[in-house]
Amino acid sequence: MLGLAQCTVAGLDVGMHFQRFVFSKEPARLQCELLSRPSGGLGVEDFLAGLSTDQHLDLLTFQLQVKERLAAAVGMSTTINIHNSVVESVAHRDRFLQIVADYPAPTVFEFTETYPMPPVGVSNRLMRDLRELGHQSALDDFGIGLTGMSLLTDYDFDVVKIDRTLICDIDTRVEKYKTLLLVRQILTVLGKDHVVEGVESKEVLEMLAEAGFNTFQGFLFDRPSSVENLLTEAREMESVA
Repeated sequence: MLGLAQCTVAGLDVGMHFQRFVFSKEPARLQCELLSRPSGGLGVEDFLAGLSTDQHLDLLTFQLQVKERLAAAVGMSTTINIHNSVVESVAHRDRFLQIVADYPAPTVFEFTETYPMPPVGVSNRLMRDLRELGHQSALDDFGIGLTGMSLLTDYDFDVVKIDRTLICDIDTRVEKYKTLLLVRQILTVLGKDHVVEGVESKEVLEMLAEAGFNTFQGFLFDRPSSVENLLTEAREMESVA
């Protein structure tokens, strides 16, 4: 029997996990990234790569149901990764927006770096449609894959998630730290929010804070945990109260 945060996709049981963000300027703010974990030892990337567009949308529907439960149970907002192929065609974009419209709790949709985005005009219309529904969009893993400066300047993302490869060794490589300073300045000029991924040490955190970053994700703060356990604990606490 599947639980509150488990579903079956492409013949595999999939459990939902979450990893919290840390907001240095808003320490009480609750937001997490929702993570899909397939059973059977299959890696996440291989699992997602093997899904059809319809299966991606089925998975998204369940993720949206889970994020509504998280919002209701613990007041936590959620970010969800979207494979860009899901919004490649007009029909799939329309279905995507129809699905999203049924689940109103504010969400940040992260678009992956490993598959090309639709053309600029099409993508920006999609992002405007998401805003009208009360949501935001994020450029995931900035600094690797297909991401580049044109995605920052031409595409109207609300949030930029900075990949861990850009912060690796900044405590020993001055040129990487200077690059991060420039990235922070660009994000400020463009008016985009940010999340720095892969923060694992206090030394790196201090350098990032000095550079002006204030939103973080990484093992220094939190490791992925089971959504099922969190929802069960919340339900038990509610019954006791």
